[in-house]
Amino acid sequence: MKIKARVIVKWMGLVLIAAFVLFPLLWGLKVSLTPRYEVSFLPSQITLEHYHYIFSRPEFLNYTRNSVVVTLGTIIITLPLAILGGYALARFTFPGKELSFLFLVFPLLPLIAVLVPLVSYLNRLGLYNKHFGLIIVNSVFNLPLAIWMLRNFLLEVPVEIEEAALVDGCSRLQVITRITMPLMIPGLVAVTIFVFITTWNNYLYAAALITKPALRVLPQGILAFIGTWGTYWGGLTAAGMVALAPPVILFLFFQRWFIAGLFGQMLK
Repeated sequence: MKIKARVIVKWMGLVLIAAFVLFPLLWGLKVSLTPRYEVSFLPSQITLEHYHYIFSRPEFLNYTRNSVVVTLGTIIITLPLAILGGYALARFTFPGKELSFLFLVFPLLPLIAVLVPLVSYLNRLGLYNKHFGLIIVNSVFNLPLAIWMLRNFLLEVPVEIEEAALVDGCSRLQVITRITMPLMIPGLVAVTIFVFITTWNNYLYAAALITKPALRVLPQGILAFIGTWGTYWGGLTAAGMVALAPPVILFLFFQRWFIAGLFGQMLK
């Protein structure tokens, strides 16, 4: 009886946690699929008018395109640097390596504390109000944790395989590209998904570094539905669902790889 009671309590706790997490998402989906002035808890009818509205707005499509450009640019810059940095931490010994735990401290720093000097610095470099500047900032702040994630995964890759390739005449770069990288695909997928989600959802950097309407990214564009004289909740939630879709779809397709790479485990 005690075991059954524990199982029941455990499942009740899981259900409550799931309801707490999923209810806002399901409510947002409900609002985005119901008529504009629908106030009932259960929708009386389903409509796509809000989605039709946002996709008929050229600026919304422009915001989405800008988000894609910034996110892909951040991944392209971050991933190669993370591979080299993670490989160095996992395979080489050098002065200061014992301080590598600071890679876990940097992501914990309050972003708002460095935002003002960051904006001033990028303005002097001529990168303010430019997507490249936003890409650089996202890459810099994603890089420490990305390096640490790949370092943990590389520690699980047998070093003997690389040593055998070096004996056979491969250079260190050839070992990384031909031997190590194919073995660390789960780690690469985990880092790619991590960088994609953090960059795609990031609002603070974009709000501070991008002020031109034509250069705004999707998180900025969503706030356009909140106006001085009222909020268009249907369009707001529809835009939120559209912004939510890519990270969710990406995670669902690659969740096995993501979890394996996140914990530094090789797929079997």
